Amino acid sequence: MPKILYNKNDLEDVIHVLAFINSYTKNMGIVDVKIDTRIIERVVQSCKRDFPHSGGVDKASAFKQVANFVCYFVAEQPLQEPFPTKIIGDQLANVSNHQNAMLAFALAEEALNNSTIEKAGGNVTVDNPITYSKHSYIDIIDALSNITPSQHFKLLTVFFEQLVYKSNNGCQYQIC
Repeated sequence: MPKILYNKNDLEDVIHVLAFINSYTKNMGIVDVKIDTRIIERVVQSCKRDFPHSGGVDKASAFKQVANFVCYFVAEQPLQEPFPTKIIGDQLANVSNHQNAMLAFALAEEALNNSTIEKAGGNVTVDNPITYSKHSYIDIIDALSNITPSQHFKLLTVFFEQLVYKSNNGCQYQIC
């Protein structure tokens, strides 16, 4: 599977993100999604240009890469209308900006699955998908709904690491 994010060509990333949005929303039964494609383009460009890691995007872990994308995507709000309550339920519908948080989180999950973690003893592949309860999912979406790149990047990086480690024991670095 090709990388979803951080390819050399911005247009390739935009196409991957738009295709993911289309697939994700169709699988939910949502067919008329209002997307500002200019915002998608800006998110893709900002994620690379303003990447908050000293080695840049190419030297950053998959966790940092998805955290950065999620922060920008949610903050910029390219999905302009909430998802229908009849499809997502009252609890999620009551979360402002839930549509962008849900989509960004789903894309992060997809990008992390089968990603590679570089460790001193060799690379490790994320073999198992992230798992969580429905209750946790609602809380995650609520927590993500108002994040910003400048305030939440590091915390979100650690959050994604821990989610992956929970389902993939061999991926975690040595515990102190």
